[in-house]
Amino acid sequence: SINIEINTQNTILNHYFKTSQPTRQHQDDLRWINKFNENFENKLIEKHDKKIKILKEKQVQQQSRKPQTTKAMNSKITYDTSNVINISKIHLSQEQLKVISKGLKFVPTPTSINTIATVVNCEKSLFSTPKLTKSAAISEISTFIQKWRKPTKFNMNKEEAKLLKEIKSIENIVIVQADKGGKIVVMNKNDYFNKIEEKLNDLNVYEQVKKDPTTIIKTEINKKVTKMLNQNKITDQTKYYLTSIDDLPKIRGQPKLHKIDTPMRIVTCSRDTITSPISQFVFRIIKELRTTLSGVVCNTSNFVKIIADVKLNQDEHLASLDIQDLYTNIPVSKAIDITLKRLDESKKLDNLPFTKTDIKELLNLALKNSYFQFNGKFYKQKTGLPMGNTLSPILADIYMDEYKKQHLHEVNIPNKIWRYVDDILIITKMNKPQLEKYVHYLNKIRGTIKFTSEFEQNDQINYLDTMLTKKLINNEIILKIRWFRKDTAADRLLNYESSHGKSIKNNIVKNMATRILETTQDNKDQQEDLNKLKNMLLKSNYPLKEIEKLIKQTCQEFKSNKNKSNDKNDDTTGQIKDKNDNEFICSLTLPYAPGMEVLKRRLEKKLKIKLFFSYPYKLQSQFNQSLKVPSKSVIYQIPCSCKQTYVGQTKVG
Repeated sequence: SINIEINTQNTILNHYFKTSQPTRQHQDDLRWINKFNENFENKLIEKHDKKIKILKEKQVQQQSRKPQTTKAMNSKITYDTSNVINISKIHLSQEQLKVISKGLKFVPTPTSINTIATVVNCEKSLFSTPKLTKSAAISEISTFIQKWRKPTKFNMNKEEAKLLKEIKSIENIVIVQADKGGKIVVMNKNDYFNKIEEKLNDLNVYEQVKKDPTTIIKTEINKKVTKMLNQNKITDQTKYYLTSIDDLPKIRGQPKLHKIDTPMRIVTCSRDTITSPISQFVFRIIKELRTTLSGVVCNTSNFVKIIADVKLNQDEHLASLDIQDLYTNIPVSKAIDITLKRLDESKKLDNLPFTKTDIKELLNLALKNSYFQFNGKFYKQKTGLPMGNTLSPILADIYMDEYKKQHLHEVNIPNKIWRYVDDILIITKMNKPQLEKYVHYLNKIRGTIKFTSEFEQNDQINYLDTMLTKKLINNEIILKIRWFRKDTAADRLLNYESSHGKSIKNNIVKNMATRILETTQDNKDQQEDLNKLKNMLLKSNYPLKEIEKLIKQTCQEFKSNKNKSNDKNDDTTGQIKDKNDNEFICSLTLPYAPGMEVLKRRLEKKLKIKLFFSYPYKLQSQFNQSLKVPSKSVIYQIPCSCKQTYVGQTKVG
């Protein structure tokens, strides 16, 4: 057959030559074609023999291979479920653990658009915008909804969807995020309740109340808001906004896996609760007081820029102070007084219809009604700023700024002290015993603010997510800065398969890579840190090509921007940011559905409405349904005679 093929090829060539050039002698042409391959026939035979051999081997393999059962095949599959810690008494299969290991922020592909939530959010966010803008926005959103089509590809197959349903049906377990490290913890529901109630039994911080305090809080808010309305200080729309929610904050627990007996950290969920509108209203008035703070770090990038040019003396050391339980130990009345004093000094109220008394009463309403509910019971946080409240961070900053001026004389030296929330970095001439003695002295000061300390080891200390190392270069001690990840930090990010917007996933990679490039100074260290990031992304199911493309793109952008002059004035930077924020006339949050990036671009570019996405169907919201407290705010639909539907919101209870 091979000889036939060779002869056939020669025949075809002969025919081609005779047809194209009939007057030419073609015998020499054939010889010329094969002159560089005298063993043409032998090579062709060898090639065919190889093909036949491979085919025979495949045939033998297929005949010897026995069909495997599904169970046997599945037993060979290994899943990386190391991010799930099951400390419950319920056995979960490997397949169930795989579903949970996708992450609590994982969003299954939506099969529909939540129209009710979309309409309600539009009405809530756009109520004060010009009618023309509101109509245009609603038109854009309506057009998108009408044209939207159900996705044809899903990020969970039928088997995984079935497993998810099985997990949700198990009533005796709770699935929550660990306090540190990003692990997912499966635990017995009773253990979860007991560990949280152990914390709530601390009578110095919490007290249980017998009755639902909602009515009392509501009465106080209505009284103050109605008074401001009658004085023409607010509009009817603002009054409705400030009194629009009746829900109390809830709490949840995060197990501390790194500690003995797995104690619980309490997290307060205050979003969209009874005092949150007032908190947000007051925050917009006092937020500019951040410019009165000294030595406050807003993020790692800001800290790196500040610390990069710092030089130390030969006798100076690095140390850190940690404030214990900051929020619950801030005296609320004193924090409010300091805030009002600074507000008065800033002349901010000169251009507003509100008096200092108005702001004080609103602050008291927002911060002293620190009630919450858990497991059908009502509690009050007796001391400190309410955790989870919008106002708590800025009031804590203002109070600690004043505290620093009054009590931290030994370390309160310009360009030698920086604070981020409850973490303080200092450059001090004290040695370790002297620092410990100083902290002991601070903890004796009358009040509830208490400190712990950490002293440099081998000329090195970790602060935020940076590692600072003292280096002697050209007879000067400078700080070498490197990106740092704690041992307890999460080794995974948002699962790439999650139904989040593509821009969200891209920004995760670019932001993390940018942070490394900004923080780590040494090129070799930079590459090592970027490889760590790459491994984290691979564990989060990011495609390798996508990772490499985004990191390369980020490095190129960073390099091109590196030589550009940056304004080092923090205040100016803040003003620029505010200016950019003010380009948008309002913000709007809508439940995400695939394809909404197009709507986002249109609203932001065309109407100057900043669009954010919410993800109501993430796994975190699907688990632990039995723990959820029904909202007292009710959304309703009324069919009209015009064949349209009116969607509204009211309150009960």
